Amino acid sequence: MFFVEKRRRKALSKIETDRVVRFMPLSEVRSVGIIFDINEENIIDTVKKFSEFLDNRSTKFGALAINYTKSLFPEGFVDFRIKIINRTSFNRIGAPIDDTVLEFANQNHDLYIDLSSHHNFTYDYISRLSNASFKVGRCGYENNPFDLVLANEPEAGSKQFIDSVIHYLSLIRSV
Repeated sequence: MFFVEKRRRKALSKIETDRVVRFMPLSEVRSVGIIFDINEENIIDTVKKFSEFLDNRSTKFGALAINYTKSLFPEGFVDFRIKIINRTSFNRIGAPIDDTVLEFANQNHDLYIDLSSHHNFTYDYISRLSNASFKVGRCGYENNPFDLVLANEPEAGSKQFIDSVIHYLSLIRSV
């Protein structure tokens, strides 16, 4: 296990992104990128409700859903704007090897949200790779890749987390 952790730290240290952090109020956000675990409880409902919220605001939405189970998740099961990455899209240490991940990370989203409820190397890797102007995630990461970190309460689900994100981003005022 030590060998895997050492390789993971080395992989994370190689990631370099040139991005300008810009704290954005929700009213100025024009594109949002989300990453989540598709097998998490009630996550599909949360993402659907959040995408409807963004659609009502005419905000562009894209998401990357991670599936760690052995069974493949069909693409047509979710919204067309959600790309599903299956277990075969990762190397032995958990770094993504699929071009879909690179395309997602290279998009210049105004806002990037990591909906994962716990620390995971793959989410950490993709979050660091993202070129988004403003990144939001939960506590629990070492050397946090996020610009805004919200507390991760174990009993709180993804719905409560996304409500907190909306609340705090609505409080930010443009300069």
